[in-house]
Amino acid sequence: MPFQLPVPESQPADLFAELRRLAADAGRGDWAAVAAFLGGLRSLDDLAVACGQIEDKLDDQVLQRVPYGDPAWALAYTMLGVRTVLRGWKIRGTGWARDVTRQQWAGFHEHLNRAEQILIDVTAREPQQGYAWLERMIICRGISLGHDEARRRYDRLSAHHPFAYIAGYHLVQQLQPKWGGSWEKVAEFGAELLRTAPAGSVGLLAVLAGHMERFQASDSDVEGTALLRAPATVAQIHQVADRTVRHPAFQPGYRFYTAHDYFAMLFSLVGDHAAAAPHFRALAGRRTPLWTSYFDNPGVAYANLRDRALARG
Repeated sequence: MPFQLPVPESQPADLFAELRRLAADAGRGDWAAVAAFLGGLRSLDDLAVACGQIEDKLDDQVLQRVPYGDPAWALAYTMLGVRTVLRGWKIRGTGWARDVTRQQWAGFHEHLNRAEQILIDVTAREPQQGYAWLERMIICRGISLGHDEARRRYDRLSAHHPFAYIAGYHLVQQLQPKWGGSWEKVAEFGAELLRTAPAGSVGLLAVLAGHMERFQASDSDVEGTALLRAPATVAQIHQVADRTVRHPAFQPGYRFYTAHDYFAMLFSLVGDHAAAAPHFRALAGRRTPLWTSYFDNPGVAYANLRDRALARG
């Protein structure tokens, strides 16, 4: 097979024109336009994707000026909390925990605790604000509040926004061994989603996140691939496909590329390149940051797996 150039990464704002306009509005500090757009989104997953494109563009003072009682107050203060968390992570850095200094840890925890207080106020006043509960799930992991509290926050979120993919994704992160959990707990949550989520639910994609996380955490690609190729795992991947991308009720919104990313990856890794081909065609040469989470050279991995799939399917 001839060498293919690495496929560059695409952000959601590169994939959806309205998100580019949203980012431009945020860059100008036009909160009225931003709030109007975000207020019209139907799902927590769409809101999370959209907010991810602008959370580093809005000034804190713009958000703080939104008065309590304004329809967008909860969203503005949630974004203020998110920005506080982001500043905490900048202090900590992205390196291994053993390389983080005591001063960095102190700054990191100070920011996450400050954000938690902001978001406690939001969820107390407006418990239906799923984006705030989502960020509180992430903070729960960062300040080590444990699995029971993570599950409580997931359940509070799900009471208003059932089967959101992004909530399930973050619970999968919490349940992994690196956060004090186990792969058995991840598998149990995946089985729970398959029992309870309705056909067409974007939340079922979190089952696939569990499999990709297990692959990525393996000691070698050989070990990880063997785990994915277990008959029960392959059957579960097809089960999720039948209830998401192959189901007429599936409406992924801004998770369109996420869904096809997962199936392009997983079907390729289990060796079913013909099954992967439709998903690479749907991606149309676009690669989201999801590939960066699971491959050391994501642009090359995408190109090579795509070419194998399209040659056979």
